[in-house]
Amino acid sequence: MIKYKVFTLILSAVAVLTFVKPVFAAVRCETQYGGNQVCVTTGQLQINKQICVTDKDENGRYKKCDVNNNSFADNLFMDHAFMTSDFVTFKLTIKNVGDDTLHNVNVTDTLPDFLFFTGTTPSTFHFDTFNPGVTEVKYVEARVVSKSDLEKTSDCDVNTAEVNSDEGEHDKDTAKLCVTKQVLGVTTLPKTGPTNTLLILSLSLFAGVSGLYLILLRR
Repeated sequence: MIKYKVFTLILSAVAVLTFVKPVFAAVRCETQYGGNQVCVTTGQLQINKQICVTDKDENGRYKKCDVNNNSFADNLFMDHAFMTSDFVTFKLTIKNVGDDTLHNVNVTDTLPDFLFFTGTTPSTFHFDTFNPGVTEVKYVEARVVSKSDLEKTSDCDVNTAEVNSDEGEHDKDTAKLCVTKQVLGVTTLPKTGPTNTLLILSLSLFAGVSGLYLILLRR
């Protein structure tokens, strides 16, 4: 009788392990300021948000992003602060890392107050179905508001992207960036040219003639 009960318990355990669907969990890691990584547990549906890293032009402004050649970072700080009216491009990477097809997957991007959508790219994306193992990459272009609309001389904030599906899968990710009214690292030098040179020569000549006249008077 005891052997029969043990055998029944074993069969029940095997049935539970066979037919009960395991809870799916995945991990997403991001690089923070200073090079440290922070990892969070996610579900089957993942989204990763990054910012395009570009070089400055001759006026000290950051160039528009070339998504095929520029790199992307999880966060940018004051050493890479965008100036008013600069363009900022975000990269959204959406993944289905599970085993099930997801339906009505919606992606929404939300900007901080100092950015606005340019309208050249959508701010929301929709997928009727999202199969296992699929990765979709989307880009969102924004721009820093004008000086008159930027309340602070410099400001830092996060920009959030979220993804949801009919199956209740949800994930969100943020990317931090900073903006400033001033061009960092650029110093305005006084203008030089023929007008200034002529003025200096004239003053020097006047001083020389005046000195010579005083010497002759003393004699």
